[in-house]
This record gives sequence, C-alpha cells and structure tokens, in this order.
Amino acid sequence: MSSWKRADFDRAFPQDRNARPDPEVRLYIFAGPDESGSRELATRAVKALADPTDPLSVTDLAASDLAGDPGRLPDEAASVPMFGGSRVIRVTGAGDAASEAARLLLDAPAAGNPVLFVSGDLSKTNSLRKLAEEHPRARFLFSYPLDARDAGRWLAGAAAALGLKPEPGVGERLVAAADGDVGVLARELEKFALYLDAAPEAPKRLTAADFARLGADSAEDDQNALVQAITTGDLKTVDRQLSLLAGSSAIPVLRAMARRLLLLADLRSAVDTGLQPRAAVDRVRPPVFWKDKDMLADNLPAWPERRIRTGLSAMLAAEEVIKTPGSAGDTHGWQALLSLAVRQGRS
Repeated sequence: MSSWKRADFDRAFPQDRNARPDPEVRLYIFAGPDESGSRELATRAVKALADPTDPLSVTDLAASDLAGDPGRLPDEAASVPMFGGSRVIRVTGAGDAASEAARLLLDAPAAGNPVLFVSGDLSKTNSLRKLAEEHPRARFLFSYPLDARDAGRWLAGAAAALGLKPEPGVGERLVAAADGDVGVLARELEKFALYLDAAPEAPKRLTAADFARLGADSAEDDQNALVQAITTGDLKTVDRQLSLLAGSSAIPVLRAMARRLLLLADLRSAVDTGLQPRAAVDRVRPPVFWKDKDMLADNLPAWPERRIRTGLSAMLAAEEVIKTPGSAGDTHGWQALLSLAVRQGRS
C-alpha cells in the first residue's frame, strides 16, 4: 500500500531539517475533508522539492488541463528545466478526471520532476485514490481536521522550524483563534517569525504580549467589526475595516460572513412564520450574544431571503476562487464582501 499517515509525511518532509524524499516517488496526492491541511502539506512538500533560487521551479496546472490531454502530465514531469535545478508540478482540484494522467505518469519509462496533486474529499472508490494507494511510485495522504491535541503538536513542530518558542498558553490561543485551520496557523507563525526576526539558529520567545499585539485575536476583532458593518449597511465602517484588513487572508472573513448569513436565514424563516424579529432573535439556538441581539432584531427586516441566499452563495464561491491557482486570490474575496455591503447599504 502507498497510503501515508501524517507521521510518514513528517519523516519524509521534516519541518526542522532538510528533507530527504524518496527519489522513486513520482506522485504525491494530498486529499481529504481538511482541504486547508492538504494545501499546507503540499506547500511544505513544494518547499522541499522545488529549487528555492528559481521562481519558475513550480508549474501549476488545473485538473481540467489534464482531462482532455492526460499525456501532458508525464511530458511536464520529464521535461528538463531551462536553467537546471529541481522542478515541481502541482495540480489543484484533481479527481477522477486526472486519473488517466496519473496512470500515464506512474507507468512512464522516466519522470524526473515530482508531481503533487491537491484534491478534495476523495471516496474510497475514486479511481485516482485507488491508483495512488496501490502504486509503489505514488504516495497518498488523506487529511482529517486536527483535534486540539494534534493541532498543538503540529504547531509545536512548525514553531520550532521557524525559530519560535511560544510561552505557555500562547500556542493554545493560536490554535483557538485559527479554529484549528493549519493554513491560517502557518501564516500566523510566519508573521510572528518575521516580526521577531526569529530563525532556527536564533530562536525567539513568542510571548502573550506579542500575540496580543499581532495575533489572530486582534485580526478577529477587525473581522467581526466588518461583519457587523455589512449586516447594518454601514459603508463608512466597511471601508475602514477593509483598509485595516488589507494584506491578510479574506477566507476567515468570508467564513464569518457566511455564518452570519446562515444565522440571518434562520431568523428570517422564523419571522416569515409569524414571529416578531426580537422574539426570533431570543429563541434562536445556539443563543445570540446579548450585545448583538438589538442590532440583529433592528436590521433583520432589511435582509430579505433572496439577498441572504445570494450573499451566502457569493461568500462560498469567493472562497473557491481564492483557492484556485491563477485567480485574483484574496482580492476577489474582498470584492465579494464589498459588493454585499454596497447592496445592503443601498437598501
């Protein structure tokens, strides 16, 4: 079997020292319900496999590129970089449609450049998953969301690799603020390492004061303020909060706004069956934070069902666009949030 557990990956691509991947492995597939975890593992593998001095050493392909031309994958893998060095091919969104390309890659006489597939939650009967699990030249890692203990263990290794030594309690606060999302955690640690000028050979202590100054908690306050401003149609505050959040990931805000829209959908349904807005807010479960009750009750009439549904679809679609290689990335997410705010502000 060619299935890996996370421990197998950590042995092949350790965070705190140089990786020594098996040169016989041609294809790595990262899949599972924890898509953020899969992307983070793939990013870590890319850093180990690609030439760090060559910005062109990573070739990104979409799975749709291979559906009509499966032979392109083994050709890309066998190609020689113009300036020498190592090269990696990364394919995002790989599923059944990429299985023929994967088979041609694994059965080709030679393939010098490793290939990474980043997939979603592949079923056990998926042809790509079955091929990777059975072929000796492939490795398949299925990622599940980390529980608190696993997330803490992951964070300890990732922090040490960056030269960070979190004070007691700081690691737990980081995990909680990132909601266990290893992608968000990785970006947070990189930010702290840069701020503290930390490195493995010159480690720095990450204190509670550092976390309060720069951590996800402070960003979360700005995110919550943006969600509140969109809910109330306060375009002046929306503009200010977007400026404060510029340069950060839009995904946590899109998810927070999606959660607010789901709450509004529940409240809207209750009101449409005859309840008054405040009664709907008081009865909803889980209960609404007491400071938000008046705001939600006052603004609920301005959120018709159609706008809630349209907004929720836009938030989910924007996150998918951000995850797509070659897209406008976070810019698209911020635009989606601004568009929703403008529609609400004009109502």
